[in-house]
Amino acid sequence: MRYLLSIYFFLHVFSVTYSQGKYDFDIPARAKSNECVYEWFIEQLDDVSDSLVNQIFQSIGVSTDSIQWMYPTDLFDICHEKGWDYYSRKVYFVNDRDKQIECMQKNISENKLPHSLFNLSYFYKDGITTLVLVEYY
Repeated sequence: MRYLLSIYFFLHVFSVTYSQGKYDFDIPARAKSNECVYEWFIEQLDDVSDSLVNQIFQSIGVSTDSIQWMYPTDLFDICHEKGWDYYSRKVYFVNDRDKQIECMQKNISENKLPHSLFNLSYFYKDGITTLVLVEYY
């Protein structure tokens, strides 16, 4: 049993170290800056899904070079730290089967953030990859 735990620990440390070697983070939520987050997502997704990500950003007029990434765990801390009490949110959904971008607007506020912040997540179920892009503005 001790031997199996040792092997598991070694493999876990190796996999985290290897994935962090290329991007300096293992998942985007742990990235220290916006650098390479977009590339990380593109590398994780297949050709259809990554082109859908690009289509979403094109449809809302955002250059992939200037994306400001945000993760829900940090949202409230950053907003309050910078004195941003209110924000609006749009949620974009698309899957690789229908390829139709749907948008839902939530939390509509009169106040606006200085720039849009984005959070991208995806999940795979029953052979379909669904992408969810949240824009905080």
